[in-house]
This record gives sequence, C-alpha cells and structure tokens, in this order.
Amino acid sequence: MKKLPVFFLLAASVLALSFWMESPCDSPLVGGHTGAPGETGCDGCHGGTPNTGPGTLTLDWSDTSGHYVPGQVYDAIVTLEQADRDKLGFVALALKDSGNTTTGQFSIDDADRTRTFSDGPRKYVSHTPCGADAVPSGSLSWTFHWQAPATDVGAVTIYLAGLAANHNHNTSGDDAYELTLHLTPADSVASASGERFDKAAFSLHPNPVLAGGQLNVRLTLPKAGRLEFRLLDVAGRAVRSFDFGEKGAGEQMSLLDLAGLGSGVYFLEASLAGRELAVEKILLR
Repeated sequence: MKKLPVFFLLAASVLALSFWMESPCDSPLVGGHTGAPGETGCDGCHGGTPNTGPGTLTLDWSDTSGHYVPGQVYDAIVTLEQADRDKLGFVALALKDSGNTTTGQFSIDDADRTRTFSDGPRKYVSHTPCGADAVPSGSLSWTFHWQAPATDVGAVTIYLAGLAANHNHNTSGDDAYELTLHLTPADSVASASGERFDKAAFSLHPNPVLAGGQLNVRLTLPKAGRLEFRLLDVAGRAVRSFDFGEKGAGEQMSLLDLAGLGSGVYFLEASLAGRELAVEKILLR
C-alpha cells in the first residue's frame, strides 16, 4: 500500500481543523441567563449594558391583553435583529412574581432550532447551537409555546434575553438584549394583602432611567396602608429602600432618588402594609 506524503496529511489536517473551527452549529449551550431575579442576563458573561446595542429584541405574544387564562396555551415568536451578525440567540423563563419560582410549561415544535431545559429548579426555552446560525446574517426568529399554570398563581413575568454575537470565538464585542412581559390572571391579580390589584396600575417613568437620576412611580392602591418600595439587584439583594408612610386608597405618585447607584438591571418591589403588591424591572444607564 502506498503511503500518502507527510505534507499532504498535514495540509488535510489543517483544512479539517479550519473547517471545524468555522463550521456552523458551534454556539455553546449555556444555562439560564435571562436577567430574571437571581440571575444575570447575557451581559453577565459578554459584558456591556443590555439594550444599548444597535439591534432589537422583540416578543410577539399571541394574546395582547396582558392576561393569562389558567391552563391555556400561548404562542410566542422571538425575533432578534442586528446588522451583520450571524450568531444570534435567546433564552426565556416564566416566573411567578410572588417568590420568583418557575410556573407554567414551555414546549417547542422545532427541536433542531429550539430546546427546553432546566437549570436547577428553573425551566427555560432557548435556541440550540444550530438555531443560532443566521443565514443570511442580520436576523433570526424562533417560536415556542407556553402553557399557563392550571390555577391562578397571581402575576407572572416572562423574562427574555437575547445575544447578538460577532462570532470571534470569545465573549468580547457582543451585544446583549433583555425584555419582560408581565401577565396577570384574566380578571386581575390577588395581592398578598387579600385585595385585588391590577398590575397595569403600576408604571415607571422613565424606564430606562439615567444612572443617578430620578424615577417617577405611579400606582393605584387597592386600600389604605403604608406604602414602601425596595430596589433589588439581579441577585435579589435590596440595595435601597423607600418609605412613603401611610397612603389612602387610589392613585399615588412617588418620586424615587436613584443617586449613587451604578448602571445595570434592577427590580423595584412595591408593598402595601408590609405585603408585596407588584415587582417591575428597571434599567439604569
């Protein structure tokens, strides 16, 4: 048997290695990084500040009412766009606002491009390695389904994160994105205080807000009581508290001073008479 020249074998090895390094489907599988309470977003590894890149992350939800019906299945389309990027990915998580525990169930139709997985007690849906390849570059969309919990569990938040990677095989130069979808039971949500509280009556402006600036908060209280706010970091630690004292039922306006806080993602928790009403995500730039 003739032996192949050494230079031929060397050239073939280099070509194979080069093909392997640049082949599609090389996006790594990682755990949950949605920016939800207790975890970072994609920026936790890739750096930067979420939603400051030139791209866009959108979530097309099949029901635009902002509510969920127990047991009902909802369809979702995630789209991430950023010019000249050929590696795009996403991850999503559904948590009960009360306790920040997983609720509902994700399912998929396209197992080649999407997957469901668990990271500790939390359950996620995300892209697969092949599902991150944008051909042509610049845009990708994924679909999944979410079945609401069988019973009314109060307010639920869908946390969604996306990453537009520059495919340089490290974590530099990439852009991270985040958004949330807040859902309440079909009529309203029962607050811990035993009253009915409509999450739509809790709004923040501006959001995002410049780091060191002020945040206007509007909410409608279901009854009189002591109104307090806590600002939490992504690990769930309280970094600032605000006590506005006794307030009457009805609409209330509050101004929160955020001076001294660094840029990043935070969660504002509103409580009445010591019982949590609602939690809203804010971004400091």
